[in-house]
Amino acid sequence: MQSYYEILGLPVSFALNLKALEKAYFDAQRQWHPDRFIGKSEADRAEAASRSMLINDAYEALKHPLQRARHLLELQGIFIDDETNPPPALLMEVMEVRERLHDSAEDGRSLMAEAESLKKAMAICTQAIDDAFTTRDIPAMQEEVLRLGYLGKSLEEAHMLIYRLKAAHAKEHH
Repeated sequence: MQSYYEILGLPVSFALNLKALEKAYFDAQRQWHPDRFIGKSEADRAEAASRSMLINDAYEALKHPLQRARHLLELQGIFIDDETNPPPALLMEVMEVRERLHDSAEDGRSLMAEAESLKKAMAICTQAIDDAFTTRDIPAMQEEVLRLGYLGKSLEEAHMLIYRLKAAHAKEHH
């Protein structure tokens, strides 16, 4: 597997300066964008298209903390996805979050508070991933990557419930 960091010429690190990432992306695209290869051989155009797609994939993955963390683990041969079994304590944590969301489903203020709580938990989790990567504590990093994925899904669910409440409220007032 080719490193997205290598593709963009960036040092391998979980903590990324997003402006540096964007600059690396645009620099790489300037070099390999298919429009620059018009009039070149078919092989050159195909290589440019292939590299441009890889550059896009690298940028999209590295700009999102969860995808960036998964990529760092994948570079070490560790693959975490939705099928990965979480530790029992994490499973309980996720079930508690889901239960709180369900209990708050009809109360906009409670849902907003839950969403804010999830955002804070995600920030703490992101820092824990950075700490684990920096200290090479791969088991801790794996667990925090799983946690971040679950927290992200819970935040999406909270946003969906908030949207539904707003839509129902708007419908009542029309």
